[in-house]
Amino acid sequence: MYKTTLLSVIIFLLFTGCDTNDEHVHPHTVYDRIVADKKNYVDFDRFKEGRPCGEVKFMCLPESRDKSWQSVPTKDRIEDFELTPEVMRKRQAIVQRWRDEEDGKVKEQGMKLSQISEEFYDRVEERKFLEEMEQDLEKEFPGFWRGVPKKVRYRWIRRAMNKAKVFGYDPKKNNAIVELCARIGLDFNKDPKWEYITRFIRKKERYIRLSIHYIDYTIFNKAYYAPGQLYTDWHFREAFPDLPKPKRPLPKLHEQ
Repeated sequence: MYKTTLLSVIIFLLFTGCDTNDEHVHPHTVYDRIVADKKNYVDFDRFKEGRPCGEVKFMCLPESRDKSWQSVPTKDRIEDFELTPEVMRKRQAIVQRWRDEEDGKVKEQGMKLSQISEEFYDRVEERKFLEEMEQDLEKEFPGFWRGVPKKVRYRWIRRAMNKAKVFGYDPKKNNAIVELCARIGLDFNKDPKWEYITRFIRKKERYIRLSIHYIDYTIFNKAYYAPGQLYTDWHFREAFPDLPKPKRPLPKLHEQ
């Protein structure tokens, strides 16, 4: 059966001028890649496997069923830190002090206020990021949190941020990893189904965003990645052959 199928593929390539977009690829290599793509490709039905449900919501993520981590505070208890008016006034005072120091208005000797206040400022900024990320996910996927306690939301986002460390990236400078985890779960790198995504994003940090676009196009059938911005073959030019080719045709840039 294998020999018959392989012979058919070779004959087809010979009569079509080997139209594979790889001018010097041996037919065996082409056949192996076709088989690999079919094996690795994740459509919506396969996407739902191992999940409580198929929607992009927290309660549909595999880790939502694991209650053990949801009640465990983060090490710095950032989920308990509230951005009260007093906290924000203190933050503003720190920022103003930094500006005064830069302008040479602070003449006193010894440790500058900026040095002893940096930790507090960073804490405020991280809490702001968690709140903004929480709101962004809800905006992109209405009902994403649906009854999930605020503390659990922030703990999940922090865990998603730290996923960047697995790939050698800075968790504080990467919100794309949170958006990726919102779609396919925190432990996607341990799931063979997402092996090609894991390999791909290890190559370059910006490929995390490209992977999100790929998933949105192939699994959720989205046509646009931003208002008026259509997915095209040019948009995914760096994705192939690392990612399986989409089953539905990509619009060609020169035809738009």
